[in-house]
Amino acid sequence: MGMTDYRKRLESLQGLMEEKGLDLVVYGASPDFQYLTGTTVEWRKHRDLNYPADSVFVPREGEPIIMAGLGNTGKIKECWIADQRPLGMFEDLKPTVKKIMEALEYPETIGIGEYTWGSLVLAVANYSRGAKFRSAEGLMDKMRMIKDSYEIEKLKRVAKLTEAVMGKVIDEIDEEATSQGLNLKIEHLGRGLGATDVSFPTTAGFCKSGSEPVGVFNYEPEQKLETKTAIAFDIGFVLDDYCSDWGRSVYYGEPEEHIEKAYPALMTAVVETIDAMGDEVQRVDQIFDHIEKVCDREGYKDRLLERLPNRMVGHQIGIEVHEDPWLKPGSPQELVDGMVFCVEPKLWHKGEYYLRVEDMVLIKNGKAESLTTFDRELFQL
Repeated sequence: MGMTDYRKRLESLQGLMEEKGLDLVVYGASPDFQYLTGTTVEWRKHRDLNYPADSVFVPREGEPIIMAGLGNTGKIKECWIADQRPLGMFEDLKPTVKKIMEALEYPETIGIGEYTWGSLVLAVANYSRGAKFRSAEGLMDKMRMIKDSYEIEKLKRVAKLTEAVMGKVIDEIDEEATSQGLNLKIEHLGRGLGATDVSFPTTAGFCKSGSEPVGVFNYEPEQKLETKTAIAFDIGFVLDDYCSDWGRSVYYGEPEEHIEKAYPALMTAVVETIDAMGDEVQRVDQIFDHIEKVCDREGYKDRLLERLPNRMVGHQIGIEVHEDPWLKPGSPQELVDGMVFCVEPKLWHKGEYYLRVEDMVLIKNGKAESLTTFDRELFQL
């Protein structure tokens, strides 16, 4: 925990509170809570096993106060925040909230963050003496967009783990493979390498060429793999509380020429766009345009637009797998050092193939560096 400057994060948040006129923000166990406190309090799943008391109270000036229910009282002991309010088994949170609000001298304008329990919000409101309430959702998004060196190292590690898993899985694909089986194998291998969770439901999607165009995938989960099938992988893990998100496609059997050329066209669009970042591509909303230009040159623009009519080709990544800003029109954010995002264009030809490439990309020294470098030539199995 000593590696990350949590006090700097606090100061940045308090600066934003000053700009927004917020006297206090309250975050329940959530991505923002994790980012600010550095604790291992769970928020990703099993909401019924978490505690409404798990929260942090951040005043515009002064020190924050952290509160936790019984199951997480041990986890906040290691936190850098000195003022800790642990609750015992079945202890009502309302008296503790009352004391916190008294200590904070009854702030007049209070922001509430995502994931905050209703019972906690009601307790804060009950002891706020008529304060005004506002949403604090997204308040820390710009702070979290720029990763520090320790966050970048964590993202690099989870990216390597993800590609190590796929190296094992792709080597084992045969006619006995099923979509469901590959999904389970991917998750099992990831946990075996140290992942604590998946960052979203794993996808190994099968699309048989020359089939009825019912959707992007046309196999049942337990249906065995047949020749002339495109397999699109979309997988991500959580390691050290940071996420990965990665994609590639392979083809089982002998592809027809238009399919054989489609995947290199998509890969070329990704690689050339990453190479152009910092030069021709300087803003988030220019990424799709560059991908489209290359796909058009390669003869696959229509297939790109078939799958991406909204022109959204990715997102930032970090504590959460999907963070703002998304890579789409209307996001004029400049590419700046410390951003880490996923570029994920797809090509779709109904009834023939669904192909995807997704790489995690770091902006460093004004240029882009791909954190995922899995074999870009591999396609036909």
